[in-house]
Amino acid sequence: MALRDFIPTAAAPRVRPDQPGADEQCRLWYAAHGRAIYRYLRFQSDSADAADDLTADVFLRVLEAGHRYDPARADARTWIFGIARNALRDHFRRLKVRRHVTVDALRDLAGDAPSPEERVLREEEIGQLLAAVQTLGAKDRELIALRYGSELPFADIGKVLGLGDAAVRTRLWRALARLRGLLTEESA
Repeated sequence: MALRDFIPTAAAPRVRPDQPGADEQCRLWYAAHGRAIYRYLRFQSDSADAADDLTADVFLRVLEAGHRYDPARADARTWIFGIARNALRDHFRRLKVRRHVTVDALRDLAGDAPSPEERVLREEEIGQLLAAVQTLGAKDRELIALRYGSELPFADIGKVLGLGDAAVRTRLWRALARLRGLLTEESA
């Protein structure tokens, strides 16, 4: 099943994968949250292909578990991010090795630069940033990925992680301080 075959949005009634409407609900959820999920996963994976595969896996899990979704417990976005977190953990368990990000693997994160030289410099900067992020602890990486990879507001990050708004802000501030320290060490 290709990633484009899914397309998910906000809360909806519980739907079993074998019931009529399950595919449509998953499509709606994908349309609403697929891009944020991809960016969250891409920020923490070493390639665009791995992020694509993980995103497809997440929405396959969403389709299979749609009948267990309870809008009274959490909104669809929070529930789907929980599934994405679990898929990412499973992925890392399977790898069992420390990953290094190559500049070639960052093609989808680099911005358009007016010249090839500026593009290469930007890719190197992004590579250094992602390499530094990879040296952080798992909790720090996850916070940074949720905030800057998926661009979630603090309240939504709190829902995904089960933390209060103030705790999210404090932990993110500390994680960014550690990241700045790593980047300062590298440039010195």
